[in-house]
Amino acid sequence: MTTQSPPAGPPTLPVPDGVGRTAGTPGRARRTARALRLWYGRVLVAVTGVWLLYAVVRWLVSGRWHWSILLDAAPPVLLVSVPAVLLLAGAAACGRRRRWSAGLASAALLLALTTGSGINWPALWRDPGPVPPGALHVVSLNTQYWGQNSGTDKVYELLHEHPADVYLLQEHVAWRAGLGEEGYSEVDDDDRLRAEFPGYHIARRGELLTLSRFPVVASPPVGPAVELDARPDTTFKRVFERDKVMRTDLSVHGRVLSVYNVHITVPLAVDNLDLFSGYDHDSYFKRKFDWRLEELRGLEEDLDDNPYPTLISGDFNSTESMRELDGIRERADDALRANDELLPMTWRYAAPAAFEWDSVFNRPLPLWRVDWSFTVHGVRVHRYDLLSTGGLSEHRLQDLWVSL
Repeated sequence: MTTQSPPAGPPTLPVPDGVGRTAGTPGRARRTARALRLWYGRVLVAVTGVWLLYAVVRWLVSGRWHWSILLDAAPPVLLVSVPAVLLLAGAAACGRRRRWSAGLASAALLLALTTGSGINWPALWRDPGPVPPGALHVVSLNTQYWGQNSGTDKVYELLHEHPADVYLLQEHVAWRAGLGEEGYSEVDDDDRLRAEFPGYHIARRGELLTLSRFPVVASPPVGPAVELDARPDTTFKRVFERDKVMRTDLSVHGRVLSVYNVHITVPLAVDNLDLFSGYDHDSYFKRKFDWRLEELRGLEEDLDDNPYPTLISGDFNSTESMRELDGIRERADDALRANDELLPMTWRYAAPAAFEWDSVFNRPLPLWRVDWSFTVHGVRVHRYDLLSTGGLSEHRLQDLWVSL
C-alpha cells in the first residue's frame, strides 16, 4: 500500500515578536511591567511592615523607657500621614501583595488615629460660640528665654497686645548660649513687671512667672518643689532644673481658682544627639526621663488632692502621641474642645544657625503640639486659640477664655 505525502504548502516565513501568539502569552513589555509591579509590591509590603513595627514598638515603649524619645519625636500628624500614603500606594500593587500592604497600612493608620493623631476632628463641625460676659481671660506662653532673641521690650509689647486677667509665663530666665545646662540665670525685674502691669499680683518659681489681677491666696509646692522648699539654700540652677510646676490659688469673685503654670523638662536637646561623640546619652536620657515622670506624677498627685476649680496650662514638652500625658488626660479635660483648628500645632523646631541639620528641621510652621491647657472641677472653656507670637518664640501663644 502506497502512502501519499500531503501536498507541499507555501514556504514558512519568520514571525515577528508578539505576532501570532496564542492568547495568554505576554509580550516582553508586559512581562517587564509585571516584574516591576511584582517587586514594587514586595518592597511596599516590606516598607509598610517596617512602619507598622515602628508604630507598635513606639506605642509600647512611649512613657515607659528612657530611649523612647527617639521614637516619640515624630510629629503625630506624620504617624497618620505615612500609613495613609502607604495605603494609597497599595492600589498599584497586585495580588496578595496588595492585600498585605493594605492590611498592614490600615493597622498602622488605625493605631495612629486611636493613640494620638494630633487631629482635632470636632473642629470640622463644632462651633465654640461666643464668650459670655464675665469670663476670665488667660494667656499662657513659653517666652523663649524672656525674649532673648527679639528683646525684652518685645515680650511686654506682645503681652500688652493680649490683655489678660492672668498670665502664665514660662522661661522667665536668662540663658547664655554655649554653656548648655550651666548657662541659666535668674531675671530680677519685679520693678519693671509692676510698672508694666500695675495692680497685678506676681508669683514666681524658678523660670515660672504668673501675673494675676486677682489676689494670690496660696502657692503650695508641687512635686519636686516640696523638697526644694525645705532647703532655702538651694541654688537657682537647681530650682530652674527641678521646679517645673507652680500652683497659685487665686481669689476670683469670692471663689478659689487653682492655676497651674507648667513647663515640664524637655526630654531631648537635639544638639546633644551626636551618638558617636562619646557623650553618655544613656545617663542623659535616663535623667531627663526620670525628671519628667517625677514632675508629671507630682502634678497628678496634687490634682487628686485639690478640690478647687482648676486650670492647668503651659509647655508640657509632650505631644498627643506620647503616653506620659495619660495620667493628666485621665484627670482633666483638654481645652481643645473650644478650639476650631483641625491641626492645632504650637511648636516648631528652630535650630541654631550653626547646626548642620538646620535646613531639615528649622521649618517656619509648627509641626508639634507640646503646649497644653486642661481644666478640672467644672471650669468651662469658652474659647481656646493658638496665636502667633510674631517671631518672639518658637511656641504659639495659648489664649483662653474661661469661667467658674
